[in-house]
Amino acid sequence: MSLLDAAYCLDELSVGRMPDQDRLIAGAMALHTRRLMGTADHNLLDAAAGLEALASGGRFDLSEHGQARAAVLAALVRKAAERE
Repeated sequence: MSLLDAAYCLDELSVGRMPDQDRLIAGAMALHTRRLMGTADHNLLDAAAGLEALASGGRFDLSEHGQARAAVLAALVRKAAERE
């Protein structure tokens, strides 16, 4: 369970692929933990909400704009992982 799992998932979403379910759950849990600890900014909260929705059976259907946002969030999550 790490932020790098979350970044991987967001990378996959940014190119229109559904991420591996185990890593999706791990990434969602890592972001959820940051949220509960109060150390997530609005971008990490956005990423957490998206991955949690997918991990719990939400529908995968990202527009071009959604894919671009996933790419931005992946980079921001990766930066957060580097600061840990």
